[in-house]
Amino acid sequence: MVAGTKNFSRQKIDSFLSVIKDSVPLWVLGTEELSHQTGLINTFEYLSGATDQLSEASAALSLLAWQQNPLNRSAAKRCLELNNSSLTDKTCNLLNWLIETTKTEIPTQDLENLLHAGDKALIIRHLFPLLRGNSGLIWLAHSWDTLLRLENAELAENALNLVRWDKNNIQLKHRLNAQFNFLYRPSEEAITTLKDLDHDIWSLWKDYIHSELLLRTGETVEGREILAELWKNNIWNLNWGQKLHGLLNPVDTTNALSRSREVAILLYSWNNGKLIENTLKNVAASTIGNARVFALNNGSDDSTGQVVSESQALFKEGHYKGIQLPVNVGAPAARNWLLAEPEVRKSRWAVFLDDDVELEENWLEELLGTAQSYGNPGAVGCRITSTGTPRSLQSADYHLFPPGNGASQIEGLSEQVRIFDSCRNAFDYGQFSYTRPALHVSGCCHMLNMEAIHQCGDFDVRFNPTQFDDLERDLRAALGGFKHVYAGQMRIGHIQHSSLAKAANVRSMAQVFGNKIKLESKYSEQDLNKLFAQDLTRLWKDTHSKWKEMSENLY
Repeated sequence: MVAGTKNFSRQKIDSFLSVIKDSVPLWVLGTEELSHQTGLINTFEYLSGATDQLSEASAALSLLAWQQNPLNRSAAKRCLELNNSSLTDKTCNLLNWLIETTKTEIPTQDLENLLHAGDKALIIRHLFPLLRGNSGLIWLAHSWDTLLRLENAELAENALNLVRWDKNNIQLKHRLNAQFNFLYRPSEEAITTLKDLDHDIWSLWKDYIHSELLLRTGETVEGREILAELWKNNIWNLNWGQKLHGLLNPVDTTNALSRSREVAILLYSWNNGKLIENTLKNVAASTIGNARVFALNNGSDDSTGQVVSESQALFKEGHYKGIQLPVNVGAPAARNWLLAEPEVRKSRWAVFLDDDVELEENWLEELLGTAQSYGNPGAVGCRITSTGTPRSLQSADYHLFPPGNGASQIEGLSEQVRIFDSCRNAFDYGQFSYTRPALHVSGCCHMLNMEAIHQCGDFDVRFNPTQFDDLERDLRAALGGFKHVYAGQMRIGHIQHSSLAKAANVRSMAQVFGNKIKLESKYSEQDLNKLFAQDLTRLWKDTHSKWKEMSENLY
């Protein structure tokens, strides 16, 4: 029997949560982020002598880690070490073949430079002949993820087909082809490629992807049933359990827009005329009820000012206001300017949107429904993804590591504020499509409780022009007693990457580091320990409640 496929009783669920909370409390942060996943595998194995449940979790998570990263030699070795006695012969043979084949060294720095240039002609000229050669799989192993991210379906598909596949490795090709189709093809078409995957080899990954594709094609009941069986057999998977609970208990958005009059939607922009025009049209086309929209031109010298003025025509009379500033005051001050508007001050909720987002029609209903479900949160945010194909995650489920966790990235600075970035630019497979407490939500789309603004203050202009201003405000509000919520069931597309991702030169990187130093200076170790403990307590309470509820309803 493959590790992780043993059914758990309700009692074993209770026992597992008790053991894991005492021995590996940071498990509750998630089981998807690669480095955290590796740490969990190692910790589970180290503690496996204490209970069979940790041994089973270590083996099953290592199996999933390889199935998620099938060309990763380290993941393959770890999977074989921890699952050797329970794997089928064909799985062991494939793993051994992969480990042996990919041990050859290649000039990875040259390959990285070639891929990051993103020049299709150069990739075809220099990489494709290598893929056809005897070491083709090794070159593919080091280039596959980047090839998928180049937003060129033909390039990735041709690269896959150039490698010399045979009976020893054909299942690897089927697995990569299924991933390619998930990311680039319609879901209905992608489902058909799963039939080529041997379930004995790809069990966990295949079942999860099948479930997600069914959900995306509207086959909600069947998709949910597959995920339920998958989770019942693998309760160590935090993300699957959170997602399943969300599917079984969707956020109630009934009459959510009856409270829309209490909402102010706020946007600001500097020299992004075309993008904010598209965003304002998205807002107008979505269901926002009686919410009022405020758009601020932050001293632009392009078409932004004209767009802000003319967008009045998109909205009901009295529900839109354009604001023109003569100079760029930076992001924190622009946000504060909007928050200072008399009508905004009287609102209950202020929803900030970046000027380059694409919205789902019911986005505001989901935010308001989530806020209603969680009482009176300080902020509600959502899942942020790229807008192109393939779709990758930009931000999701944020939490705080305890102070002193890891080495500082800035020489001479004792770095204490460490945010757990759970998704870290992974592809969006729906693995963060759930709702739960959070310490921080993405500033790309966040609904702020005006009560938290009034009591804890607005954005700190010392973080001008941007970077960490939204994080700092969330931390300050959390210290003030306000609880935040991640509404991952709702997705917003973000056209550009974050300001941190765009910090490509020395000057901009200095700005980032400078603001990070300011952030560090604002919070003591005692403050951060308090925030970490509060967040961890809320996460465990949330998980206990959901796992208990599902154990009672699914068994």
